[in-house]
Amino acid sequence: MLRKFTNDAEELDRIQLVTGDAALALKLQETLARTQRFELETLPGSIAEAERQGLANAHPGLLLVELDPANRQDMGALERVMLQRAAGLPVIIISDKLSETSAREFMRLNVSDWCPKHVVDKDLLPACERALHSSQAQTSASEAACYAFVPAAGGIGNTTLAIQSAFLLARHKKQFQSTCLIALDFQTGSIADYLDLKPNLQLDEIASAPERLDEQLLEVMLSRHDTGIAVLAAENSLRDYDSINAELITNMLDMASAKFDNVVIDMPRVWLPWSSDVLEGCDKAFVVTEMTVPGLRSASRLIDAIGEKCDGEIDTSVLVNRCQARLFGGGINSLRKSDAQDMLGARLGGFVYEDYRLVREAIDRGVPLYEIDKNNKIDKDLTAILFPNEGKKKK
Repeated sequence: MLRKFTNDAEELDRIQLVTGDAALALKLQETLARTQRFELETLPGSIAEAERQGLANAHPGLLLVELDPANRQDMGALERVMLQRAAGLPVIIISDKLSETSAREFMRLNVSDWCPKHVVDKDLLPACERALHSSQAQTSASEAACYAFVPAAGGIGNTTLAIQSAFLLARHKKQFQSTCLIALDFQTGSIADYLDLKPNLQLDEIASAPERLDEQLLEVMLSRHDTGIAVLAAENSLRDYDSINAELITNMLDMASAKFDNVVIDMPRVWLPWSSDVLEGCDKAFVVTEMTVPGLRSASRLIDAIGEKCDGEIDTSVLVNRCQARLFGGGINSLRKSDAQDMLGARLGGFVYEDYRLVREAIDRGVPLYEIDKNNKIDKDLTAILFPNEGKKKK
């Protein structure tokens, strides 16, 4: 199985920035604001000035300091601040000047990272996540989490649920840079389109020589969403299904599971020679259907078939998507949740509310649902499904 994630924090990470460069402060404010998971407070001026104003008494989750390492006054203030603050506070230095001497001094002070000022808008976000969660990465011996979403029919929202689940996992665990969405429907997959990304997986180039795919090549073939989530998707093509062999798929997933803490897989509707291998490597597989009689029957048959193919070794359940509250006097043939419960029994994993307008807007903009409506019911339903034990703990 893949490494499970362990951090349960939900609140925003509080970051303090010390800089005398107003343009830099604005750029970083915009960069971090887009993620909706960091709260940035800017202290204008030098680190020496911030020290005199009581910086050492503040306790954010992360400190960003823009300085010139050649300025001995600022370096002295940095050392005093770091000595006086709580042990283990991560600090990132922002500067375009880094000599061998200053690098050694930063190491002596246990500075978490250094970010070149001229590329700070590109490099800062992953640097912040590394710094904030370095202790977690060093102490956690648990395994990553892998979820597969399997459509019981076409057009029932499987890709949408996979995408939003990845966003929720990443936000809940604050692991956006370490969360990966993988599209395994190589003919009609739509993950890249839904997220307004260019698919970079050059599938045809490596299909004939899967051994070429290494960690470096995998990194090149990833696309990154504005939130930081990685996407592994290829351009759609009417390629023969047997042109993609199991070795390539398993090699790709093995490397993804080693690189990321959370992996979410959008499975194709058809069963392929490598489908069993993929599902057997997942912690959880969700069969997605809709609230119709044919949809429920199809999901029931599919989940039974998967159990036979995989010898019942995987944790599989059905998600009933696009559910609405039953209107009063909904009609003699109107389905109730109890009908789905009767048909699926213990195989029922949960219901997900229908909000067509919200989903269409999110797809058109390529953003998470919570960026449009932070209290939407789809997220609430998915959260209860993805983290079933947390509600019990709070009671």
